[in-house]
Amino acid sequence: MKYYIGEIRERNGDMEYNTKYLFTTNNDPDKYTDMVAMEWRGGDKGDYDEDQMGYWSDGTLIFDEGSNEIPKADYEVLKKHLSVMTIV
Repeated sequence: MKYYIGEIRERNGDMEYNTKYLFTTNNDPDKYTDMVAMEWRGGDKGDYDEDQMGYWSDGTLIFDEGSNEIPKADYEVLKKHLSVMTIV
């Protein structure tokens, strides 16, 4: 199992904000972070905008900002302070 911190960026009109989250996977973390971005506000593959390279949801654009692998010890500390995402 590998441990990661991922990031989502949302653009809502003139405002942009980022959210960081934790996740674990044995698979490709890029596929995981893309799935999180797609489902962040209840979207699906049809909401993807090729020009913007993000997912639309109720007038908000959601971007997958990627992930960084972190040590398990860091994950254990950070999970007390950040959301841990689980995609079923």
